[in-house]
Amino acid sequence: MELGMHMAWQLALNEINQGCNKNVVMSPISIGNALNLLAFGSWGRTLEQFMQFLGAKNLNDLKAKSMLMVEAVAPTEDNNQGLILASLNTLWTNQAFSLKPSFTEFARTVFKAEAQTLDFVNQAERVRNEVNLWAKSATKGLIKELLPHGVINQDTILILANALYFKGAWLNAFNVKLTRHEDFYPLHGKPIRVPFMIADKEKKHFYGSFKNFKVLKIPYQKGQDNRRFSMYVILPDKKDGLQDLVQNFNSTPELFGDCFKVEEVNLSKMWIPKFKFSYGFDASRIMQNIGLTLPFKMVGDFIGMIDSLESDKVFLSTILHQSFIEVNEEGTEATALTFAPLLCGCSQYQPPPPPSFVADHPFIFTIREEISGVVFFVGVAEIVRNEVNLWANNTTKGLIKEHLPHNATNKETIFILASALYFKGTWLNAFDMNI
Repeated sequence: MELGMHMAWQLALNEINQGCNKNVVMSPISIGNALNLLAFGSWGRTLEQFMQFLGAKNLNDLKAKSMLMVEAVAPTEDNNQGLILASLNTLWTNQAFSLKPSFTEFARTVFKAEAQTLDFVNQAERVRNEVNLWAKSATKGLIKELLPHGVINQDTILILANALYFKGAWLNAFNVKLTRHEDFYPLHGKPIRVPFMIADKEKKHFYGSFKNFKVLKIPYQKGQDNRRFSMYVILPDKKDGLQDLVQNFNSTPELFGDCFKVEEVNLSKMWIPKFKFSYGFDASRIMQNIGLTLPFKMVGDFIGMIDSLESDKVFLSTILHQSFIEVNEEGTEATALTFAPLLCGCSQYQPPPPPSFVADHPFIFTIREEISGVVFFVGVAEIVRNEVNLWANNTTKGLIKEHLPHNATNKETIFILASALYFKGTWLNAFDMNI
């Protein structure tokens, strides 16, 4: 898990250093799931590097870690919709190659991954569409297309994918009638008006105060099993303190572990902004920067996976990851996809006033399972262009989801003018679909 968090901090720092207010979200456990399965198909120096990268002492340790990870994301569905968790692993193989039976059996029994054989050579676009359709279904339509044109070609022999879906209802839902627009202070530019969810003052909240930052824990309803999920909002004391906080978490991992030490207290204010965004990136670049290089070279050495005379030439072309999250008064919906294509007490003094938690500037958030301590999602919310894009999404009935790209707004932006047009018409004489 430390590996996934290290990647998250690197991502956040990269975006902050570029000077653009861009939200980040990723799933460490989704990426870890894919990497662990890839590791079992590798051999020699590549396997050794995988194990070092994943913090495994040997193959038995790697298998034990993998089984714990699979157990952590075991599906659950509450009939009352209080908690839904789903995880899928799938393998698509080029019909010109075949997977080793031992690897296929291991993937099926440990990772619950099913393998399919398709024609990558003559029907690459059809394969891409099928994989994207699987992704859309696995993420409940929240991520519609991850694989762009050109990712699959005649040299692609295998695509490994993991999908993770989470939907949780707050243990104590926010009252929609209390939600109101207030100023949010981004790292760059002037304050913007965003909708804030405001908690009931009568209830106690899980809160922790630390040097230079404070933490709020918001529990979700429990599902049918014993797992308990919570969102943690980690807010720097300074409005421009996000970069320093991320750097501290990156250099001192145990500092991030302290974030989960909270206690029930009364808060004078508890305001959390609503937000909704997606984020995608090429994870292979960060992995190579922090030490995982051999799987991406021609000497990838995946002879434990591919049954071919040229299996020693198989390598990872990239690892694509995309996540989505929406936080509102009812709860949270989040999903992630990872694709890996392979190529050939009492006191007499006056007590201080109750602390407040007003997340009106950039912050870190995580979704964590409390018993196992596994972080399912982690992200950085800066929320600048999100409000405009949300307006565009609603106005166009969801047909245009993101009109303003990152870098479209900066400290020089004075105002944004927008016009939207929506049309839907039914033919006077409809066409017969059966003809």
